Amino acid sequence: MKKNQFIVVLITTLVSVIFLSTFWEFWLESHLGGVFHEEHREENLAVKLEYVISITVFVSLSLIFPAIAGFKLIDNDEQMQEKIKRLSEEDYLTKLYNRRKVHEIIETEIKRSRRYSSDFAVLLLDIDNFKNINDTYGHNAGDKVLVEFSNIIKHTIRESDIASRWGGEEFLVICPETTADGAISLAEKIRHNIENRTFEEAGNITASIGVAGVQHDDNVKSLIFRADQALYASKHAGKNRVTMR
Repeated sequence: MKKNQFIVVLITTLVSVIFLSTFWEFWLESHLGGVFHEEHREENLAVKLEYVISITVFVSLSLIFPAIAGFKLIDNDEQMQEKIKRLSEEDYLTKLYNRRKVHEIIETEIKRSRRYSSDFAVLLLDIDNFKNINDTYGHNAGDKVLVEFSNIIKHTIRESDIASRWGGEEFLVICPETTADGAISLAEKIRHNIENRTFEEAGNITASIGVAGVQHDDNVKSLIFRADQALYASKHAGKNRVTMR
C-alpha cells in the first residue's frame, strides 16, 4: 500500500465514523429510543453536536498512533522495494547499470529515435589485455581496475549519457541525441583519459572502443552487433583505438 492509499483509508475511516455518529444521534437514536423506551426524551441540538464532536475527537486521536506506525511501515517497504529494484538493475562491482537494465534503455532510445528521427549512438569499450592484469596482479587487482575504469567513464561522459557494465571487462555507453561524429569524439576522449591514467593496481592500460550509430531498421541486437564488430576491428588493428560502424 502506498502513502496516498493509506491516507485515503484513514480519511475514509474518520468520515465514516462522523457520518455514523451523526446519523445515530440526529435520526436513528430518536427513532429507536421511542421504540424501546416509551418515556424517551429528545435531546437538544447542542447535546447532539457535543456527542458527535466528542466521537470525532476520540476517533481522530485514536488514529494518530496507527497512522504513525502505518507511515513508518510504508516508508520501510518503499525503501526495501527501491533497494531491490536498484540491485536488480545495478552491477554489484562498478555500481553502473547492468546488462539487463541497459538493454531496456537501448530499446527505449531506439523507439524514441524512430519517433523523432533523432540521432543516437552506443560505445562498446573493452580493456585491452585484461587477462594479463588478472594473471599478473591477481583478481582483486583486476576488480580494482574495473572500478577505476568505470569511474573514468562516468567522469568523462556527459550528464545525458548512460554508462553500464556490459559484461566482464566490457562496458557500454549510451549516447542519446548524438551524431556519429559526436560519438567518436566522446569515445576518443574516454580512450585518451584511460591511456593517460596510471592505475593504482596495474600501471598504464589501454582500451579499444567500437562505435555504432542507430539506423532506421535497427533493433537492440543489430545495433550492439555493429558496435561489437567495430570493437573487434579496433582490437584487430592493434588495440587502443576507436572504430565506427
